[in-house]
Amino acid sequence: MNLAIRKRDNMEGIERITKMLKGQKDKYLNVIAKHLMQHTELDQAFLNEEKNFKDMAEYIKGKAKKQATDGVAVIEDATVFKWARDYFIKSNKELGIKKTRLDRGKHGDVSKVEVKESEEFGSIFDSDEDNKEISTEDNKDKKEEIEQISLFGI
Repeated sequence: MNLAIRKRDNMEGIERITKMLKGQKDKYLNVIAKHLMQHTELDQAFLNEEKNFKDMAEYIKGKAKKQATDGVAVIEDATVFKWARDYFIKSNKELGIKKTRLDRGKHGDVSKVEVKESEEFGSIFDSDEDNKEISTEDNKDKKEEIEQISLFGI
């Protein structure tokens, strides 16, 4: 019985990756995710809640942009796969990824703002508008949308 529990536990990270991949249409993201799922030794790394495909894609695009010449970069598959593994293995701090949140300005404009470690969970005194609950009837009417991620998006 203990062996069965271990076997199930070893697949939880892969299951999380599979759930995150569900509905994604970007073929390159799918290729990278399937490559990652073959590395079962990374299962525990895939359980890290601060990691997701959207941020992974941003990390990979950022690395590729640094290698670009005149706006063009050709990156080998092995390098992209390494970046994807690194993204899940290393902490965001090690990778130089800063936490950001969307902040609404005085005039309603929205911008990304770096989150300081002390304000990671935000203030309990947020505006009432941000804390309004949506009625359950409204929730029933809304369909769950899957945010599409693209490695080549602008």
